[in-house]
Amino acid sequence: MKDERHPGKMFLYMLISVILPVGFILLNHMWRPNNILLSVILVTWMGFSLLVLQPFSVEGYETIEP
Repeated sequence: MKDERHPGKMFLYMLISVILPVGFILLNHMWRPNNILLSVILVTWMGFSLLVLQPFSVEGYETIEP
């Protein structure tokens, strides 16, 4: 049985991992330009969510173990 990702699920993953954090970073810099801590936290969240959710993974991806 294949585990295929539906377009709605991929959009949700992209929304959570990319679109919302980038939007919050832009709003943060427009509203409070000196508040860099929130931007660092959001960039960290983007990296973490891209690793965990893997919204852009390709089917059939295999890792090479030593």
